[in-house]
Amino acid sequence: MENKVAAEPKKTGKKKHRVLFRVLTVLLVLAVIAGAFCLASALYSQTHYRIHFYQETSKKVSGNIRIAVISDIHNREYGEKNEKLLSDLRDLKPDLIFFIGDMIIKENNDYQAVLDLVSASSEIAPCYGVLGNHESYHMYYADDMGLPKAFDNAGLKLLRNAKDEIRIGKDTVQLIGVEGTSYGFEQYGGRAFMDKVEIDPSELCIVMCHIPIIFEPQLAGYDFDLGVAGHVHGGVVVLPFIGGLYTNEEGFFPKFTSGRYILSNQQTLIISGGLGDSKPFPQRINNTPELVVIDINQY
Repeated sequence: MENKVAAEPKKTGKKKHRVLFRVLTVLLVLAVIAGAFCLASALYSQTHYRIHFYQETSKKVSGNIRIAVISDIHNREYGEKNEKLLSDLRDLKPDLIFFIGDMIIKENNDYQAVLDLVSASSEIAPCYGVLGNHESYHMYYADDMGLPKAFDNAGLKLLRNAKDEIRIGKDTVQLIGVEGTSYGFEQYGGRAFMDKVEIDPSELCIVMCHIPIIFEPQLAGYDFDLGVAGHVHGGVVVLPFIGGLYTNEEGFFPKFTSGRYILSNQQTLIISGGLGDSKPFPQRINNTPELVVIDINQY
């Protein structure tokens, strides 16, 4: 009778452990790479910005009109006394400079840096702007009601539910500034103002409002050509192939982050990704700050 030799048990347990170890190692390496990228991106965004150009056309202009847009700079300085930013503005030779709110930061009562920026910018081109939520915080919660006057003295014409007209070359441009929050368009007087303001449909009309979601649907029903907004910092974290991750008003994967949009009544809305951060966290990830430049040419 033959003696049968028992087969060795398969070493499946050891193989599973090796596979799991390799998977965990790969995940750890990927996590370290992702963490290093996020840190490098956040640090880069503290000191660098890009210039983002937009080309628009209109039958209401006879030549080129160039607008530089400074949004959400939050007291940041690019170079000593913002000389890097000012040098770029001088080279760009804008006809107008817009300050689209959140020029300061609510946690800091010293905003001389941005007043100096406004003052120097006003020597380059006429400066117009609107207030953001951080300015509103200083005014209504920190009792700094002199803030608008300080900006006015520095050379910034704030349009607080107001309209102004400016002549550029042969063209007259209508500029409108609207105040409010995502829930306070009526509360802050935006609706009452827009219902009564007179807009000449034969002349270019630009509406500035800090918070972009006010443009759709509240502002889209009015007769203007171009809207300009900021506030949302490009979605803070920009995911490849997806876009901005989060905004306070729209939550995750928002519609309005940065770029060019067409509103329901076919007006163009341009949202700046902004030039700064509102808090130490969250930092911009894969989201370089931007100086927006809008060129409007004859159609």
